[in-house]
Amino acid sequence: MPRSPVNAKTIIEMRLNLRQTMSGEPFPCSLVAMAASEEGTPVDRFLQHRSDARWVLIGQHAVHSHVQLWTAWIQAARNELRNTMVARSVDAEFLRYLAGTHHISEAFSRAGVGADDALAWVVWLPRAEGEANDLGHLQPKAVLEGTFDDGLASLLSSLSWSKGESEASPSIEGMKRLGIDVEGWAEERLEEAILAHVLMADDQSSSHR
Repeated sequence: MPRSPVNAKTIIEMRLNLRQTMSGEPFPCSLVAMAASEEGTPVDRFLQHRSDARWVLIGQHAVHSHVQLWTAWIQAARNELRNTMVARSVDAEFLRYLAGTHHISEAFSRAGVGADDALAWVVWLPRAEGEANDLGHLQPKAVLEGTFDDGLASLLSSLSWSKGESEASPSIEGMKRLGIDVEGWAEERLEEAILAHVLMADDQSSSHR
């Protein structure tokens, strides 16, 4: 079995952070069906119509669970609070963690929408408040103001897209496209593999695994 690139203690700490951040809340996201248009690619149109960089369009293959999304959000939000982001915007920083890479271009390649994709995920990145931990470091806590559904409905209406019904679920093929090596991993450890992949984003060699 492949060895996890992140030790068990780090995974446990991340799960504790997740429980403090999530409070049982599902991550604000929805599968959507993208309508064809002569006005440009789905990604270009999405960028033109979204209200800000907290709305993100992600490839259908790249989303596997709410835990995965919250994990990537915690990492990106922590960097945003500390002004230590690698990317220039919070959406790209989130994608970088989701894709498990230090390199922005690689993140879009791994987690972005493909030219022939008809379905994608729209996610909204909650703003974060910083709470000091025992060491005095700021840890992000999600501020779920407003209604995701209302913002999503307005965005989809402007794009003439429709909301899908599928829930996020693990996909071996999707994980491979995202760059997650799951060969030899038992099914019950797939979540661990996904979390480890997110946490490996700060390894500058991660895009070459």
